[in-house]
Amino acid sequence: MTLATVQHQLSTPEGFAKAVDAKRTVGTLGWTSLVLGAAAFGINLFSTGQAVDWNWNLVGMTLFRPDLFEYSNGRSQVWSYVYTFAPFILIPLGIILLIVHFSTRKNAGSTLFADFQSRGWVGKQRYTGLQVKNGNQTVDTVLVSHPSIPDEQFDAIALQFQTYVTSLDKKALKAFTTSATKAGVLTGIPAAVIAPGIPAEVVIAPTQGKSEFAVVVPPAPGTTAKFKVLPIKS
Repeated sequence: MTLATVQHQLSTPEGFAKAVDAKRTVGTLGWTSLVLGAAAFGINLFSTGQAVDWNWNLVGMTLFRPDLFEYSNGRSQVWSYVYTFAPFILIPLGIILLIVHFSTRKNAGSTLFADFQSRGWVGKQRYTGLQVKNGNQTVDTVLVSHPSIPDEQFDAIALQFQTYVTSLDKKALKAFTTSATKAGVLTGIPAAVIAPGIPAEVVIAPTQGKSEFAVVVPPAPGTTAKFKVLPIKS
């Protein structure tokens, strides 16, 4: 896949929607809420079933009565209430969030495409050697190029950044990683924020998919919005 091919594919709303994996927080939260609610219900059902030897008449009577049981395995009674009543909150919440997600994603996609056309670009990804924590996961970061920077210059910048990262001792690397995380590298920022001297157009962000390319949509001037760095389906 060449840069010209990618740019052609992203030149229409339909092609953009098929190629770009937009990050939709509402949809993710909706599915997560449903899964957690279902898991809590499953745990409560299994625990109750075991307690009454899977007598389904008793299961129906006691499934939502966590106060009827005392657990000898050290399980906190608080968790019994959590497993019992969490589904009543999480499952409806998940359904509501998914309804919002599916009813608004078309408009959100149109807005993203318009933003991309007005101020976004397709850039090449180059690994930095810097890894940052994203929740419980450790993710690689990349530099993403800008069309104004020749490939040779960008590759040299990426190599220089990698060399700098590998030259740091353990203490210095930890400090640099912490600084990069606080600066917002997980959502994408100009690399010059953490590495002065790099052209302001170059962005650093978590690696985006398996393609060599990524979509960058900077925030509108004068706003406090964040960069959007998105993967392209290869």
